[in-house]
Amino acid sequence: MQKAKIHNSQDEDLLLLWQNGNAKAFDELFRRYFQPLCQYAFNNLQQSMLAEELVMDVMMRIWKTNGQIHCPAGFRPYILRALKNAILNHFRSSLPAIVSLEDVPAGEEIPAAVSPDHKLLHDETRDRYLDALSSLSDKKREVFILSREESLTYKEIARQLNISVNTVENYISASLSHVKEKMK
Repeated sequence: MQKAKIHNSQDEDLLLLWQNGNAKAFDELFRRYFQPLCQYAFNNLQQSMLAEELVMDVMMRIWKTNGQIHCPAGFRPYILRALKNAILNHFRSSLPAIVSLEDVPAGEEIPAAVSPDHKLLHDETRDRYLDALSSLSDKKREVFILSREESLTYKEIARQLNISVNTVENYISASLSHVKEKMK
């Protein structure tokens, strides 16, 4: 296929050509999307080298598929989602180690989130957690909060709520499963 024809082809046509072994079709997709993706990554990361590295990683992963990718909404949304996921994974991997509040000396200020993305992730996680808690039965929620947020032992919870330790264990087990499922 001529260079001009490849250059003017739609993304879907280029994907088909690439699946059939035409490497120039991938070259055209790369040329078409590399700079806009780098700009998008830079806007989120504020580091040009890191932005280019993440875009190159995404493009390399796609190259390794030999065109065998499933993108019913089109290549543009597919590659943009792949880059967004790479950026989120970068932020997740660069999160600081979690420190228990008990380990922070009294009166010491807790460091703020490094970026707006960290705050967004934190807020989304907190909201999911609170939604999961609110969907528990009253008794299970009470037992879960006493255990996880007030650090009472199963025996202390059983004594305080006048239920058996076995019931506390069952409530905690069911609540953990429920919360984990809702947090996915």
